[in-house]
Amino acid sequence: MIITEDGFIEIDITPEMTARAKAKADDLGELRNSIRRGKGNLAGFLGEEVVLAAWGGSISHNTYQHDIEFEGTTFEVKTKDRTVPPSIRYEASVANYNPNQRADFYVFVSLLRRKPDNAYVKGYVLGIISKDDYFRQATFLRVGDIDPSNGWVVSADCYNLPYSALTRFETWREPVAA
Repeated sequence: MIITEDGFIEIDITPEMTARAKAKADDLGELRNSIRRGKGNLAGFLGEEVVLAAWGGSISHNTYQHDIEFEGTTFEVKTKDRTVPPSIRYEASVANYNPNQRADFYVFVSLLRRKPDNAYVKGYVLGIISKDDYFRQATFLRVGDIDPSNGWVVSADCYNLPYSALTRFETWREPVAA
């Protein structure tokens, strides 16, 4: 595990991580409202594998409500697939069709694909934020809008927040009730 200059946790993706993620993706099939018609399942499950590898002691739950539990706190993992390493200037996105999940926090992950074979080689835990804080701070964008921060034409209604607004895991700890 490496911490990048942007404060991201970098994890090498192993064949075992890919095999576990592929088995889950194949079993799941296509979800209703899937932006990529099920083709993003592997990336989603591989994002969870990256978090499990980065956060020793975390537990996979793989429910609609949340993906991972760590020290009694629930996390929904949101994963993006890319061909370049992530930058602090990029954005964390949550699609509008699933803002009702009951996770305590979102954790955002990027996967790096190697060209020309498109194999996933690295995963990055970018940061975390409470679900409530995410929606208070994020910008809502509709299909067809142009994101003013990067010129991206929005392909599904979503909420976006810069990675720079996220807390890095090393500096985060859920307050303990007294």
